Amino acid sequence: MEPDRKTLIADAAIALLGSVGARGLTHRAVDAEAGLPAGSTSFYCRSRLDLLRLALRRHAALDLADLQADGARLAQPAWSRADLLALVAHRVREWLAPAQRARLVARFELFLMASREPELAGIVRELRAQFLLATQAALTRAGVSQPEVRARLLAQFVDGHLLEAVGADGVQPLDAAQLKLLERLLAD
Repeated sequence: MEPDRKTLIADAAIALLGSVGARGLTHRAVDAEAGLPAGSTSFYCRSRLDLLRLALRRHAALDLADLQADGARLAQPAWSRADLLALVAHRVREWLAPAQRARLVARFELFLMASREPELAGIVRELRAQFLLATQAALTRAGVSQPEVRARLLAQFVDGHLLEAVGADGVQPLDAAQLKLLERLLAD
């Protein structure tokens, strides 16, 4: 099924944020990136803030879909901590893949923009809460104690690694020392 126009616009905005940054995000540039007639983005997103809200929500939906797909990879009702660590390592590797680079850069571009725009900050908080709930569910499924606290620590660890990898301009999967640290973080 072909994506609807709002999805095309959101995906094009994410691609632009990841390739040329916030300054390059214009309605006209999104139309061109999406291959849509001039004025299409303005029809759906009257303002730049509308466009950013759409891109932010789409980005979060893509990330949550990735996490749900990861969870579905393990059919058993309970996971081991080793299963969970393998899933985290897999997800980090996937998000760092060259084909995902623009999306990853767009994530941090959106976070920075939200730091200066209260409405976007509210959306980030709302979406972050959903992300943390999904992480808590995975930790609970793996039998990790204090899933609320550890979900936040795990998210911070992954975000820090992803940000460092973006700065290093290359794929840097979690190494053995980092996985060992995560293992200790999740241990009772």
